Amino acid sequence: MVKKMHKLNTTYNKLCPLRTMISYATGDCAVSLVMNSVFGFAMLYYTDALGLKPSLAGFAMFIASLWDAVSAPIMGHITDNTRSRFGRRHPFILLGGIGMIVCFYFVWVVPSPFKESMTVLFWYLVVMNLLLRTFCTIFSVPFTALGFEMCTDYIGRTKLQGVRTAIGMLANFFGPALSWSIFFRNNNEGFRATNNSDNFIHMGTAFSIFAFLFILIVCISTFRYMMDSRELNTSGKGLKAFYMDMKEIALDKFPRGVFAFLFFVVLGITLTSTLQMYLYEHYMKLEGMQKTFAHGGTMIGMALGAAAAARLTKLFDKKKSIVIAVIWSVFCNVVLAVLLLPGWLKPNHTFIFSGIIIPIVFIAFVFFHSAYWFGNGIMLPISLSMMADVSEINEARTGINKDGSYSAVYSFVSGLGGSVGALFSGYALTMIGFMAGGTQPQSSYVVWRLCALTLLAGPFISMIALIFIMKYPVTKSLLNSIANKKGSITFGSCDQPIKTDV
Repeated sequence: MVKKMHKLNTTYNKLCPLRTMISYATGDCAVSLVMNSVFGFAMLYYTDALGLKPSLAGFAMFIASLWDAVSAPIMGHITDNTRSRFGRRHPFILLGGIGMIVCFYFVWVVPSPFKESMTVLFWYLVVMNLLLRTFCTIFSVPFTALGFEMCTDYIGRTKLQGVRTAIGMLANFFGPALSWSIFFRNNNEGFRATNNSDNFIHMGTAFSIFAFLFILIVCISTFRYMMDSRELNTSGKGLKAFYMDMKEIALDKFPRGVFAFLFFVVLGITLTSTLQMYLYEHYMKLEGMQKTFAHGGTMIGMALGAAAAARLTKLFDKKKSIVIAVIWSVFCNVVLAVLLLPGWLKPNHTFIFSGIIIPIVFIAFVFFHSAYWFGNGIMLPISLSMMADVSEINEARTGINKDGSYSAVYSFVSGLGGSVGALFSGYALTMIGFMAGGTQPQSSYVVWRLCALTLLAGPFISMIALIFIMKYPVTKSLLNSIANKKGSITFGSCDQPIKTDV
């Protein structure tokens, strides 16, 4: 059976040129439009437009994120052990993608009866987010596992995940970032656009249509990678097999540092991405086009970081590249905090050059905050490529491919970090005295606290994450050494199939 499995893998791992990476990455465009809109705008929608308390909105997001984390390993086991003529990835990608889009639409289009009380609205948000996260997991876990199997090169994996992240961030830029200019332009009467629920509904409808198109594209463009899995060697179905798979991954020494690092990094990213929306509104007091530049700058920064990840890995290997990225991100946001918090630079500070008014604070904010996200853009694709490496080490040792399970545990840890970040963001807003509803301006003391929390919480948490990634032991030479000792899988290039001698 092991020999047969290796034969199937050899057939399955076909050429993986850049154009294939790009077509695969369109799947991340759908997830980016859906989930980044939820992360960035759902709290604003339910607090500013619908009047839900920030603590309740944050708790609702926490419950959904926690379920997302818990359901990921289950989905990983299911997809790894699915035997079908249509493969073990594509059926779930299509089903999960369509379900995800339908639920996303109803996050914004809230039926009138559910708006009659805050308690009913809270439970509507909980249920709809639970459904959304369930279908997102059904889509994302096999989609990520498919990426593990499309590319087997140590550097190529980082390149694939970098392309995926960069394309996803471009979708985020042309979606959630441009939403500020398209859907959330303030009127001349002083009424803020984020207080109007219709603006969120229009955004949700438009993004649902585009996300559906992206789902179709990724299913069609990666169809040639679909493999009949009816004769594939698996670990078996059932609770016992699931438990044994999870136990094996939990006891695997190779991914432990990545898991711990990922949890804290995603916690900080979720917290920062949620609070920065409030920073645009209540501290910087940006207009629609300015919000587009500020929010779009974070997407461009992260996309550029993802594009640079493979190059950085070639120069310094994966662990050192992540360390460099963390230090860079911390430095950029700390510099911004040093400039803004003592009042040396204020949101209304400008500079006049040749009769032209230059918003110096706005430029400084966009530059340094985008640079902060540049570092995050390096960290995430490299950490995901690390997971592909340790999964292949496990396959070389056991003869069973568990890409779905490893990617699912990665998603579990990421979801857990995101859920804690969502929970903390809601309670943090309450603790600093933020008032829901948007009818009254926030006090200067509350706004200062908001600025400090947004700029410093993420970097502080990233420094904690740095402690754990230092324990990651896998390098390119170690991978090749393990492959040679086991006599099974040779880690080939991204443009060649896996070679085996079993």
